[in-house]
Amino acid sequence: MSYELSFSPEFFLAEGEPYDRSDLALNKRGRPVSVWSAIQVMHDKKPERWKDMAREVFGLNEKDAELLMGEAVLDKIQETNTCSSLGTPVAVWIDSEGVYRIEVFEAD
Repeated sequence: MSYELSFSPEFFLAEGEPYDRSDLALNKRGRPVSVWSAIQVMHDKKPERWKDMAREVFGLNEKDAELLMGEAVLDKIQETNTCSSLGTPVAVWIDSEGVYRIEVFEAD
């Protein structure tokens, strides 16, 4: 079952994100508490998955996949407007099929 993304603005961008915060918004277990931080975790810790997503969702070749910006992924997430659950962690869909997802956790 899927749901619309009906969350507060802080769910998408924690205070200071994306430009005035030098660190990621993570809880005590090191898990992202905003969509923006979850995007950055995917980019930094799952580079192959990022490249696959850039190719399949955004139509970029492997060389240009590195140029994909978090802002474009955030826009796509808001366009897709879907998540798999309303409880933590919230599995937020990047693409309309839900093949590419990020997880957002509760803050401590």
